[in-house]
Amino acid sequence: MFLSTMKEIAHSEKMSFVDRSKETQADLVRLKKDPGYRLINIGVEREDGVGLSAGNLGLSQYEVAIGFSEGSNPAQAHQFADLVVETLKRKWDIHVVPSDRGALPMKGCAGE
Repeated sequence: MFLSTMKEIAHSEKMSFVDRSKETQADLVRLKKDPGYRLINIGVEREDGVGLSAGNLGLSQYEVAIGFSEGSNPAQAHQFADLVVETLKRKWDIHVVPSDRGALPMKGCAGE
């Protein structure tokens, strides 16, 4: 459901959707570092660099960290980020990670 939502956002905003999840999973299997759940490694981008990347590597299978890029148009990038967050909030809990911290797994999200 998350991937289809992100594809819909990319399509509606006339942006490219890039999914490297399978390649990343295969790389980790080769390195014997497969986390044991389906990985997400995607990007949504526009030619001017506005976009996002999202993934769950280092998190649980039920969490995804999203980072936004401003490209050459910070005002539109912030509008895009707001649109994405509001869209995702309709379906999932969203937690903002302060800019001086990285995303860490949350308690209770490991499927216990």
